Amino acid sequence: MTRSLLRRMRSEATGDLEEGVTEVVAKVEDAIRAAQYCESEIHRELVASEGKQTASAPSNIPVALDRFLAERRDLPGFTFEMGQDPVRGWVIRWKEYSEETGTVRGPGQFYERPYAWLET
Repeated sequence: MTRSLLRRMRSEATGDLEEGVTEVVAKVEDAIRAAQYCESEIHRELVASEGKQTASAPSNIPVALDRFLAERRDLPGFTFEMGQDPVRGWVIRWKEYSEETGTVRGPGQFYERPYAWLET
């Protein structure tokens, strides 16, 4: 199927084929990102409508984010929320509470593509 697509693109291409393929790949990645964002929003709404929070990460998050959660998930006082930003991809919003007083020791956000907004 890919060969057939490339042959067709070569025969119909009036400009630079590499530029055309790059544009197609970017559009497919945008479509995938939009679908994942939509899935995340639907999941968030379903969880909110059930009235309970989930502290589990989706199975398709990038390795760096998965490692970040794996290192901290079981620490006492660590909580997080997963979401998706249309430009930066997966987002982890986390807080760490102190065990003694219950106050926030440290909050933060961790992005899949933290500098993606610079490209737009």
